[in-house]
Amino acid sequence: MKPSDIPPLLGIARKAGKIVAGQETVERAIFSRKVHLVIISEDASFNTKDRFLSICKSRGIHCIFFGNSEILGKSIGKEGRKVIGVTDKSFSKEILKRFGAIKSTEVGNIVKN
Repeated sequence: MKPSDIPPLLGIARKAGKIVAGQETVERAIFSRKVHLVIISEDASFNTKDRFLSICKSRGIHCIFFGNSEILGKSIGKEGRKVIGVTDKSFSKEILKRFGAIKSTEVGNIVKN
């Protein structure tokens, strides 16, 4: 699998209504226990990465770094997004599976709790 396998899956999840995007929206969804996976763009600020890693760790939510904000935004049909939350367990598992298959490449690191 390649890094290009993840954006189409995010697009399908968005069409199914299983995506929340934007920092405030994702944060509210995390606290409401609606999110199973958080995807943070690699070009997000240190503070954004740190805040979401901390929140996800305390809530036991998987968190990955993937692509940049343009890639994340385009994959869900929006402008650039730094943070995306996946609210469906099946989509989350599939994204993690695909990401795990490519995590040894330049894409980024996976953080599991």
